[in-house]
Amino acid sequence: MKLFLFVSLFLFSLVAYGRSELESINLSLQSLESTESILETNALDSTLDHYRGTIPPLYKRYQATKGELARIEAKFSDAGIPLFFALIPYSESKFNPSARGYATAGLWQFGKQSARNFGLSVTKKNDGRLDIDRSTDAAIRYILYLKKEFGSWYLADFAYAMGEGSLKRLIHKNGSQKISVLIKDPHFPSGTKAHFAKTLLLDAKIHYSEKSPDSEE
Repeated sequence: MKLFLFVSLFLFSLVAYGRSELESINLSLQSLESTESILETNALDSTLDHYRGTIPPLYKRYQATKGELARIEAKFSDAGIPLFFALIPYSESKFNPSARGYATAGLWQFGKQSARNFGLSVTKKNDGRLDIDRSTDAAIRYILYLKKEFGSWYLADFAYAMGEGSLKRLIHKNGSQKISVLIKDPHFPSGTKAHFAKTLLLDAKIHYSEKSPDSEE
């Protein structure tokens, strides 16, 4: 009897936690103006499963950078942009202002031309991509531009990660803007899947979970 009760309570806790995570993910998707829930996007659900293991270290990094993130979130709130986007630096650079990738740099991993297009100076002596506040202001300008160009926040994020031309070609090829359609396309970049999945899972955990983030892990 005691064993049965223990197993029942254990299974109930798993179901309760799963519902909480599911609801949190759906709230995040809604904030990005998706008309689809996670239950309607099997390809996204599978993608999230693939990247769940990457979230604990990113969450620890979030806990260590709350002060810097608060400054960024304030800027995004003032601009009327969902706080999902304030978490992009965790998926792009692990929130390292000095991070450098292939021809990219900083929290937001701007390329040189994109950075200049949105108001940053990029020289050997003065690389605005490495400045938290200036690069964040440029990221806000870029994201607002992408929102105007593509019409929804989730498409703005896809364009941020894969580039405007690539997203336009995918939309034209599939005749659809739905996540469930686009993410199944074999030409949907794996890097964009990683970017979106990690940011979505973090957003659900940090901004929409029923539990206090500080009480977990």
